[in-house]
Amino acid sequence: MPDMTPGVASALSPLVRRIVAPNPGLMTGPGTNTYLVGIDEVAVIDPGPDDAGHIEAIVGASMRERIRWILVTHHHIDHSAGVARLKRATDAEIVAFGPPKSAAKSDAGADWAPDRKAQDGEVIEGTEWGLEVLHTPGHASDHLCFFLEEERVLFTGDTVLSGTTAVINPPDGDMAAYLQSLERLRKRRLTRLCPGHGDVLDEPKAILADYVAHRIERENQILEALTAGPSKVTDLVAKIYVDTPEALHDMAGRSVLAHLQKLKAEGRVSGRDVNSVWKVA
Repeated sequence: MPDMTPGVASALSPLVRRIVAPNPGLMTGPGTNTYLVGIDEVAVIDPGPDDAGHIEAIVGASMRERIRWILVTHHHIDHSAGVARLKRATDAEIVAFGPPKSAAKSDAGADWAPDRKAQDGEVIEGTEWGLEVLHTPGHASDHLCFFLEEERVLFTGDTVLSGTTAVINPPDGDMAAYLQSLERLRKRRLTRLCPGHGDVLDEPKAILADYVAHRIERENQILEALTAGPSKVTDLVAKIYVDTPEALHDMAGRSVLAHLQKLKAEGRVSGRDVNSVWKVA
């Protein structure tokens, strides 16, 4: 198994290395994965937190002058706060879809902006490799995945994770958009998934199918609970997330709200927000 010790560059393939950031936690697992793609010309995917040691490890593993691109899957602080520090160290081009104008600094981390806004379907071409940009909103409106054509590897950010599911947190998170993004990824012929947190996933087809099935199951559970009677989001979380640690119930509630908003848009439930009573329409 490749090394997941924070600060250690671990080879995942001839073209890909991973460095785990020193920010483990309930929401980040072992820490944020930073991926280095390429040898002579390097693209850094997700610099992670604004941690001087982590940025030094990225530069040391790649050689400063070889880092040509800083690619950001999305604006959340655990993925993007190190962008500005890495930019200062390398003057590499920042390519991202966001952050959205509505993103709070506490969410987007240190101040940064893309040098070039990523375009869905474009290919970032390095020496002997190419990364296709895929706009995959859902977890965040500016979320991107990157597809390494030579190895048919997908860097999934927080759209797909290892050992857990992604939180969809309204208003920037959107469940309908998320499911559309998952269906888009299922149409790809993939060999591996490299998630933003946790280890590499070697069965992309099965994992993506499980992700979709999980969301459909949650939706059905919510509808079943509402059929039994009107409920608030906290009541739905208590009924549905019985095996989830209480410390994660607030975030589970955000995903329940995202499901409810999707169902409301479809005319299947009625309600207003996280504090209101929801019922079957």
